[in-house]
Amino acid sequence: MYDNPNRPPNGPLAPPPPPPPPPGKDTIEEIASTLRDLFNRVPETVNKAVERAINVKDTTVLTRMSDEASDKLDKLVAAGVFKNRMEAASFLLEEGIKAQSPLFQRIQDKLAEIERIRTELRNSVAPEV
Repeated sequence: MYDNPNRPPNGPLAPPPPPPPPPGKDTIEEIASTLRDLFNRVPETVNKAVERAINVKDTTVLTRMSDEASDKLDKLVAAGVFKNRMEAASFLLEEGIKAQSPLFQRIQDKLAEIERIRTELRNSVAPEV
């Protein structure tokens, strides 16, 4: 059968290798410590997520911009003026709208006039009874 009865056989009929020893106490403690740290950070992570959600602006706009404009945003972020490009772009857009306030007022006036004319035309075609 076997050349040496003290040596276990190898091959397909060989018995399975012994199971690895159970993890040491250090490994279990490390895993437990890691899990404790993770669970302790969950409230902090949730708080940060809620804070970010509260600070999110009402509308998200995907935009294309020139390389020069993109570089300017990056410089504002690199200088620490803003946390990220989105905040920098949002600030500059808001400031641009403020700077062009007279233009937006003229647009608003013209839109009000257009609506008045539409109402007048509707009433002339189908007057209220």
